[in-house]
Formats: sequence, structure tokens, C-alpha cells
Amino acid sequence: MFKCIDGHLVRSKGELIIDNHLHRLGIEHEYEKTIRVQGKPLMCDWYLPRLKVYMEYWGYYGKKYMKRKKEKLQLYRKGRLNLISIENFMFRDIYSTLEKKLSHYIKFKEETPDNRYCPNCGVELDKRFKKRKARIL
Repeated sequence: MFKCIDGHLVRSKGELIIDNHLHRLGIEHEYEKTIRVQGKPLMCDWYLPRLKVYMEYWGYYGKKYMKRKKEKLQLYRKGRLNLISIENFMFRDIYSTLEKKLSHYIKFKEETPDNRYCPNCGVELDKRFKKRKARIL
């Protein structure tokens, strides 16, 4: 288990990165929320209540996991639920990728100051780390 900035306890480093980024963007989110779709329980990785969006991080592989992934995707489709899927390959640039996927539901605006610096060493951070705030569309 990994503890996120907002206190959520998550199961993987990938989930830690995603949860912390949602928190940094100021997006309200619930971790591991269970809902019912057509009478079947479905536990999502995150639910974004103000956006009415569900998020899944598909971070594992294996026969059982892939079977469950297929079942979950079918339930999301049957329930006509808004879903953002995050795959491992997206971690090459997860911050931009996540914001791009979220941009279908919210608008981002840059906040000042334009330049941000690492609190540990003082090096200027690139544009991926500029503080952003989410605004619901």
C-alpha cells in the first residue's frame, strides 16, 4: 500500500502517481468506489463525482486480470458510464496524457507564476510541472 498526498491508500506506484496528480489538479475524486451496474457490483479505481467520470488504471497482466478487465469494460459500456482508461504505456508522459483525457470533461487554466522550481534543488521545472487548476465544463 502507498499513501497519497490526500490520504488515500492505493495499491501501486502507478495509482499513487495518478491519485496525486488528480489531487494536484484540484479534482475531487473517490478511490475504489463500488457501484452496481445491471445488478452486478463494479469497483472502479476512481470516481470523479463532479464530472460523473470513472477511471481505471489497467496496471497488471495475466489471464485472470485480463478476463476481469474485459468484464469491467463490458459493464461500463452497458451502464453507459463515462470511463477514462489508463494503460501502462501512457506513463511515458502520464501528466500530459491524463490532462488530455480529462480535457474532454474539464478545462485547464495555467496559474502564475509561469516558472516553477524544484523545492529541493531549485532547478526550473519544465511545462509538465506548471501548476494547473481544473475547471468543470
